[in-house]
Amino acid sequence: MIAKLKGEVSYRGKDFIILDVGPIGYRLMVPDFAVPTFQGEMMVFTHEVVRDDNHELFAFADMDSLEMFWKLINVSGVGPRSAQKIVFAGTGEEVRSKIIAGNLAFLQSVPGIGKKTGQKIILELNGVLMEDEGIVPSADEDAIAALTGLGYKRREAVQVLDGLEGETEDKIRAALKALART
Repeated sequence: MIAKLKGEVSYRGKDFIILDVGPIGYRLMVPDFAVPTFQGEMMVFTHEVVRDDNHELFAFADMDSLEMFWKLINVSGVGPRSAQKIVFAGTGEEVRSKIIAGNLAFLQSVPGIGKKTGQKIILELNGVLMEDEGIVPSADEDAIAALTGLGYKRREAVQVLDGLEGETEDKIRAALKALART
């Protein structure tokens, strides 16, 4: 597997660049909106995708972005092109914090990411990213994540959970009943 390459960008096309490493030119997949940021001499980190009919290298400017990409492609229904677009939608810290905060609008603003896929990403990665940041999710954070994963706004979830007592599952049930009444 090719993990990183260092060379000169010799061509920028639609959704790809050509990186010359010595006499060899590698075609690296990059979202169309990010192609202009790849220029001159540079080092890129890569992820290789091998299929029966295709062989692709996805390029990233830093290791942090590549690690976020790996987390995203482990979410069912998120392919490498969509995951790469999410990674390039902001800095690594911005993407991470928006997923932790349950910002569905941010994910839906990425081309190719719909409501259901965005909810799935938030639901599956929220805890993983919080652990990576050293944040231990409280029972309330787990309940908030569950409610935002079901489509409720974070603000609504926080308001309805405020003052509820009991285990996380009990809080979620009570919150859903309260939200259904409104």
